[in-house]
Amino acid sequence: MARDFWFSLVITRKKLMLMAAVVAVVLLILGSLTMYDSIIRWIHGVKPGVKIAGQDVGGMLKNELYDTVLKLSATAAVEARNASYDWQNGQVSPERVGRVIDINATIDLIMNASANTLLNLVTVPVIPSITQANFTPYYRGPADQPFVSLMINVDWGHEVIPAMLEVFKQYEVATTWFLTGTWAEKYPGLAAAIALAGHEIGNHGGWHGMASEMTRDQIQDLILTGEDKIMDITGQKPMLFAPPAGDYNKETVAVAAELGYKTILWTIDTVDWQRPAPTVIIDRVVTRIQNGAFVLMHPTEPTLQALPLIIEQLHKRGYSIVPVSQILNN
Repeated sequence: MARDFWFSLVITRKKLMLMAAVVAVVLLILGSLTMYDSIIRWIHGVKPGVKIAGQDVGGMLKNELYDTVLKLSATAAVEARNASYDWQNGQVSPERVGRVIDINATIDLIMNASANTLLNLVTVPVIPSITQANFTPYYRGPADQPFVSLMINVDWGHEVIPAMLEVFKQYEVATTWFLTGTWAEKYPGLAAAIALAGHEIGNHGGWHGMASEMTRDQIQDLILTGEDKIMDITGQKPMLFAPPAGDYNKETVAVAAELGYKTILWTIDTVDWQRPAPTVIIDRVVTRIQNGAFVLMHPTEPTLQALPLIIEQLHKRGYSIVPVSQILNN
């Protein structure tokens, strides 16, 4: 007995009409979806004709831009490179400023762009930590701002330091103290107190040695020994190096730079280690002060007596007394 099939292979007019209706419905749905997608892109997507780094992104939605911008950023990024010293010929190779792409800022830029706009990726510079400037000692900071620093080199003289800290506190002054590692190790309480009072801590070497007479390895040991002891005691990592006795040569500065330091000398030397009268110290500072000046001091009794008047006179003349690094970073 023949079985009845629910669908016959015989094509009839009725079946053709049914198939046509089905196709029409499918096309209508697809067309509606396409139209809906077009409307969404027109309302919420990138404006027509917008290009980023030469690539057309018109009509793309925000969530679709991420991969596109990420791929473009991979080829546009530039790795930063520190300046370096060639020990064979004594020349400094310049640094290279790096570049990374700010993906979120780039996407926002694209989304807010008008039609037919040509855009570039939003970039952020990456500044090398060691620049050519690190290979030259600093005798002063920029002269365009009325900032000065009263920098105190310490390898001896603990007696007056608590009183000096009180003077700085009274006048709300923060400055830079360059400590040797041996002194910090001998007077850890005072070294920690200087840091806790809000002052910047610089590196005056592990001991008071003459850097210009040292080999490359010895200079490195001088700096790193001071760094280790200062960090252990104060918790601060020094970034500034003041050579003991101001003694240095080109190699001294190069080693310091390779270790990430800026070598600091001075603009005005109070010569207070000779313990002149306080009025002499005051006169040496006040008559020669200038924007960006580094004023070299030591912890002596005449310096302590001179400090209040020096600070008052500098403030009266419109100078702000700040740490060395703040002057260099302005």
